[in-house]
Amino acid sequence: FSEKEFTEYIQTFHEENLDGLMAVTTYVDDEKPLYVQTADDLTITNFCDRYEDRCHYVSGGIYCLTRQALVTLDHCIEQGQSRMRNFQRQLVADGLRLKVYPFSKVIDVDHCSDIFKAEELINEWR
Repeated sequence: FSEKEFTEYIQTFHEENLDGLMAVTTYVDDEKPLYVQTADDLTITNFCDRYEDRCHYVSGGIYCLTRQALVTLDHCIEQGQSRMRNFQRQLVADGLRLKVYPFSKVIDVDHCSDIFKAEELINEWR
């Protein structure tokens, strides 16, 4: 991801009164993308396993969360939930104030071939 965008993302989180700010992108290069459904003001309304109405973004896998999210996390662990996307859905269900922060491109490095893609992107931005 872009260092400049990341800096602005962190600044935005500190300036806004939110329980969470989640990096998203329109760039999809993932075998199981997590689509993020939003309202017009970029408030997160749902996380979806497939494209649905008002899902303009996919999760970038970068999250800023307040301590309030830890209450939800504890509940998810007690319920035996182990997937990040289920935790994210529970944050919405619990009524936390969550918004998205759009990044131009985020590479999720979870395969060896992703390292090459990430290096290309970094070189492109230099």
